[in-house]
Amino acid sequence: MKIYTLSKKDTKNIINKIAKKWPITPEFDKPVQVKVSEIDKSVRLLTFTNFEVIELDDLLIPFLKSSEILEKFPYVEVDQGAVPHICNGSDVMRPGIIGWGAFKKGDLITVKESNYKKFIAVGIALIDQSDMESMKKGVVVKNLHYVGDKFWQVCKQIKG
Repeated sequence: MKIYTLSKKDTKNIINKIAKKWPITPEFDKPVQVKVSEIDKSVRLLTFTNFEVIELDDLLIPFLKSSEILEKFPYVEVDQGAVPHICNGSDVMRPGIIGWGAFKKGDLITVKESNYKKFIAVGIALIDQSDMESMKKGVVVKNLHYVGDKFWQVCKQIKG
């Protein structure tokens, strides 16, 4: 794994992408320094001072430990039966969803478990929330990042 600091120009580009694509623009300490951990050719973990971002191809995915940022994203809430499957990388299926906020196809979605309201995954909506409401089965959210995945392990390794 290659680790380096992002240039000021590249840092500015990442911050601009976040501002355009996320429902919240996180606050940044000045000067902004971003540590990059290259996981493979198309995947990087970007470590800011107070949060992490996963760069997966063109997507910028908030890291699961950034609860204050995740709370601003659209969400689905799942029952306890779905939790172990999602935490093993399964996509989020309609039968396991018991609550939700407003979202559209293509939005980044957070996934909460129902007991403690903890975030267990981040994914991308495959359908609109209005279409999901009338569904009985099928995939609603493609799972991109979940508790215990390779990004989680890399972050643990970096943070010590």
